[in-house]
Amino acid sequence: MQITDPISNPRLFIEQTKADALQQLQPGQVVRAVVEAPVDKGVAQLNIGGVKLPVKTGLRLEVGQQLVLAVVKSGRAPELRVVRETTPAITRTLALKDILPRQLPLIQLLDSLKSLASLPQTSVNGAGPETGPAPAAAKEQPLASLIRQLSQQMTTDKPAGSTPLERNLQLLVDALRGQPGQAVRGNNDSSTGVLARQINRLINQLLPGGTPVSGAAIRQSLTESGLFLEAHLLNRQSTGNDFKEHLLRLLQALQPLQAAPTGDPAGKAADPGTTLQLLAARLFAELQHQAEGALARVQLHQLASLPQDENSHKQLWQFELPIAHPEGHDEFLIQFEREARPAAEAGDRWSVMLNFNIPPTGPVRARLSLIADEISSHFTAEDVEGACRIEQLLPTLYEAFSRAGLKVGKLTAAQGVAVSRPDQPVTPLPLLDERA
Repeated sequence: MQITDPISNPRLFIEQTKADALQQLQPGQVVRAVVEAPVDKGVAQLNIGGVKLPVKTGLRLEVGQQLVLAVVKSGRAPELRVVRETTPAITRTLALKDILPRQLPLIQLLDSLKSLASLPQTSVNGAGPETGPAPAAAKEQPLASLIRQLSQQMTTDKPAGSTPLERNLQLLVDALRGQPGQAVRGNNDSSTGVLARQINRLINQLLPGGTPVSGAAIRQSLTESGLFLEAHLLNRQSTGNDFKEHLLRLLQALQPLQAAPTGDPAGKAADPGTTLQLLAARLFAELQHQAEGALARVQLHQLASLPQDENSHKQLWQFELPIAHPEGHDEFLIQFEREARPAAEAGDRWSVMLNFNIPPTGPVRARLSLIADEISSHFTAEDVEGACRIEQLLPTLYEAFSRAGLKVGKLTAAQGVAVSRPDQPVTPLPLLDERA
């Protein structure tokens, strides 16, 4: 009899004299075994269905250890495979190991998409790009720098009847396909049109800056943040304007553009057409990298929002709220937490954690607590000036809470450490396997 482990691929060989008792096993059947005796000189003792069998193995087995075995092959020399039983905690930890290295801030992708939609105009006579100062976002974003570098080398006639985003994408697609300088086809290229629509959906979904953010807008942003995409699909509900769905569709639209040439665009032997081709390839590859990082970031928030304990009375929802402004985007990390109160106490306890970094205030962490109809808040700002600025505005916050019909408790502000990786969910298992 042979048992294999699909992870470390050890093999257990059971003596043929004991195999007759297990000939009735069928492929696909799952049986349980208990270790009767530890490994001694490469042989352990298993109990399978009341039958004690010596097993030759390289596995480390302990007395009393239970194994789940799946039947792969039946007969006089049956083969079984060790089945690794998983728990929600193990699944969450494995997912976290995969997501953490890839996750990137959402605003990194959004700033790049905004730069792509405002790539410098090329002149009508093909003399080159119009000059002008680079926007602040373009100076900070690697992808935006690639866009500007590429546009400065293009001498393409300005197309008519297309949006700036569609025109810029078609310029890049033409360069990728080794056709720079041809007349832009606008919406005639299906891949360009699909990609432009997906980028527009992501950009237009964001809350505009300069206007008050209402409770209804926050609630809608939470619903469309990507936390509930799978739940909505499972219940056959409309996904609406879901951010995670838009990210998945953006990655799908980028797939046809990933078959790119390789090489160094700064190479001396590269001709202008090849240089443009390589720059366009790098740009689309970087765009895909940032989109995958943003998707991993949303998945990270989904993991953080899963119930950590079935018996816990607490539930947390965590998401990011990007708000657009002329220079880029402001990012707010929001955590809603609800703690169910005992039946003898009225109402649940709600708390909100808000992290943001907006000049000139600097990094700030705000915590608001609501018990029954009484609300309290505490602000921690890393900059002394930011803490003073917030403290001066506390009376205004007091009046706003009062107008909302709330009883106001303590409102405080202090200087201190504002951000300590609140975006990373807690895992009950170590991320590093010390035995590896």
